[in-house]
Amino acid sequence: MADYGTVEGGGYNAVSQAYKHDPSIEHYVKLRRENPDAEIEVSVVGGMDQLLFMEPELRKFGFDPQMVAAVLDSDPKAISELSLQIMERMIEARNLARSGQTHLARRGLAIPDKLISWLIACMLDSLSWTDELYMPRDLIVLVRERLGGSNLEYEQASAAHQKRWSAIIVGGQLKARGIDPSFRMLAKILKVSPTTVMRWFPDGEFDDEIARVSNWFDENGQMRALRDIAWRPLQTK
Repeated sequence: MADYGTVEGGGYNAVSQAYKHDPSIEHYVKLRRENPDAEIEVSVVGGMDQLLFMEPELRKFGFDPQMVAAVLDSDPKAISELSLQIMERMIEARNLARSGQTHLARRGLAIPDKLISWLIACMLDSLSWTDELYMPRDLIVLVRERLGGSNLEYEQASAAHQKRWSAIIVGGQLKARGIDPSFRMLAKILKVSPTTVMRWFPDGEFDDEIARVSNWFDENGQMRALRDIAWRPLQTK
């Protein structure tokens, strides 16, 4: 049985060769759309020639070329170790930057972005050409960090939406108990700043939203039975 993207007798199949000749995303999408069931082996980065060329750069930033060679063979332990080492150097560079130091990459104190990108591409491509598609979680964390980390804009917006909703529920519960909730009061409960709560309720929405849900609770702050609640639509901003 031939390896992925190859033909019997050796060598890559025609569609894989076509992609490797022009590895642009435009060409890949065209090939994939025209050949939806084809095996397309997609590795185009790395190799022993490139490793020999990159050896001085790798040593300059403290990476063992032998470990990178193991990465090119998709050794999961080597991929995990390289991913951790890259993240450790990224952390060191951030700490130096916070301390006021500048021009870190030029001074050899931080890994250049282009080297990080090349190493990640080598790791990903090694998983393709060896057909070993198990991705160590250390590499997942590294790739995610390069894409913006775990606190992406959509994640921030979702978290703010959930906390805004919590503020409405808590505020309505307090109002049902005869307590007029304030921004400062809700901020203390939700462990955020009062100005953050204010931003959740522009244009005077605070009192209106809380009034909408206060009838969900009785005078002790307990949730009423659904049949006893006078439902009114909520704002969804």
